[in-house]
Amino acid sequence: MKIKVNAEDFIVREESALHFSEKPRAHVVFRLSKQDWDTFDLIDLLARRLGIPTGDISFGGIKDRYGKTEQLISFKNRRGLKAAIGALSPQKNFNLSFLGYLSVPVAAKDILGNHFTITIRDLSAHELERCLANAEIVRQWGIPNYYDEQRFGSARHGKGFMGKEIFRGSRERALRLYFEPSKFDDRRTRALKSCVLENWTHWNRCLESAFGEYRRILTYLSGHRQAFHKALSLIDRRFLVLVLNAYQSFLFNQILSRYLLILQAEHDLDIDRHLYSQGHFLFYRELPEHLNDRLLGQLLPVPGWDSRIEDPRIAEITASVLESEAIELRDLKVRQMSGIYVNGVERSAIVVPQNFAVEGVGEDELYKNSKRMTLKFFLTRGGYATLIVKRLNVGGQAYFAP
Repeated sequence: MKIKVNAEDFIVREESALHFSEKPRAHVVFRLSKQDWDTFDLIDLLARRLGIPTGDISFGGIKDRYGKTEQLISFKNRRGLKAAIGALSPQKNFNLSFLGYLSVPVAAKDILGNHFTITIRDLSAHELERCLANAEIVRQWGIPNYYDEQRFGSARHGKGFMGKEIFRGSRERALRLYFEPSKFDDRRTRALKSCVLENWTHWNRCLESAFGEYRRILTYLSGHRQAFHKALSLIDRRFLVLVLNAYQSFLFNQILSRYLLILQAEHDLDIDRHLYSQGHFLFYRELPEHLNDRLLGQLLPVPGWDSRIEDPRIAEITASVLESEAIELRDLKVRQMSGIYVNGVERSAIVVPQNFAVEGVGEDELYKNSKRMTLKFFLTRGGYATLIVKRLNVGGQAYFAP
């Protein structure tokens, strides 16, 4: 089973409720179409090409590198900027289409959700049968609303969460995790990170091969050998917030799994497990109607220092998760790092995709003697389409190409 074999196999189109002005305002808005680009990397490129700070560029959601995606992006308006952006586009792997103006930058709250068209390839006849059966479960009952693995990219080296160490005030440990190589890094990045870890505190030994943000950090440390706190502050603020949110998301996943285990015992639910990088996703096969109604309205905490959990059962589950992590709610606050704020929020326990349809079931033109199928659906903001693919193949193993 494979997805993302081609860019056309994973299509995402963002939907918002925004209305744009034709008259110039403080922010100019474009539709960004891209493929083979990480959102942050492309933002950095645009900022360099336009000669503006990355902080002048805003967007509502991070879109996958491997696929064809469309999203809103806004720029702090200034004289000649619209024409300069127009001169950049179209490029081979991205295009910017002017939409209008806003008084405020595009933000996550402006995004209603995303439309997905996903083609699943290289299915055996047995896998296709399983996916079609599980598709009916997803259509009727939805799925637990976990954060999927791409949320935890900063921890994919398997050495722990950088965000957790920042929360705990372990600045040196956090910086070590920032430089921890991952098999997903390109060769140049892996080589640099390995050099840094092998020569920890001897920063100048790796300066020659350093580039981008890494070079800025190592240059500073070369003159201030133990100034880990300041070195962390040189990292892109958006990345720091992302790694903090990643740890909060991990805590949410743990809370959701423990909650489902309690419901399994109380309602004799059939539960399947799917291994992922941070543990197991638990998927129910079906839900009693009364429990389904309850879960559709159930919110669980994505814990933060300011979380107030009124439901005693959920509070107890949250406390047990935090205890297992040797951390407390009050610790989930970033201290002594200017401009870095994260809060606790709530997230739906389950999500049901809208307009869910299975199409294009048949022979796979790319893989001999294999089947293919295409899914189309809409997910509200924060839902993970890749999690639906995993749910369809529970009992098997999906390969997320490339």
